[in-house]
Amino acid sequence: MSTPLNLVTEQDIHAYIDGELAGDRRQVVERFLAERDLPLQRAARYLRNNFDLRALRDEIYQDSALKAEIDRLLARLSPSPA
Repeated sequence: MSTPLNLVTEQDIHAYIDGELAGDRRQVVERFLAERDLPLQRAARYLRNNFDLRALRDEIYQDSALKAEIDRLLARLSPSPA
């Protein structure tokens, strides 16, 4: 019996950086990153981008009128509770 192939996708790396992976999947991604220098560098870029985007969001949200408009638009996109 062969070992299942554990493909690591770009989405997995993003989820790992965002702290959204747990258990076995997190271990697979950590092993994948530890074995490769280039994906680790890419993961570091994603992490920097993530911090930059959060900083930009925080800056934008200092404008209460703009924050209210963004929240209103996001609420329209969210499914309404049943």
